[in-house]
Amino acid sequence: MRALIVIKKIGKSFTEFLCRDWTPAEKILVATCCVLYGMIHGFLISPIKKGVSIGCNNGNNSDNCYGGLDDDFMFDDED
Repeated sequence: MRALIVIKKIGKSFTEFLCRDWTPAEKILVATCCVLYGMIHGFLISPIKKGVSIGCNNGNNSDNCYGGLDDDFMFDDED
């Protein structure tokens, strides 16, 4: 019964908080904070299945990106 009273008080204060006059800057700030909090919260609670990998990983891998040229191709000096 005591928990129900606490929940009602929290709900009332939350409603009062939302019903007050907001300036446009405050609205943007609150919305931005909520979005960023949601993103950070999602990153922290999401499961990591195959480790952390940063990159494309589309299978289009080329071992030799210069098309068969020598490794020191870029450094040849022509005198």
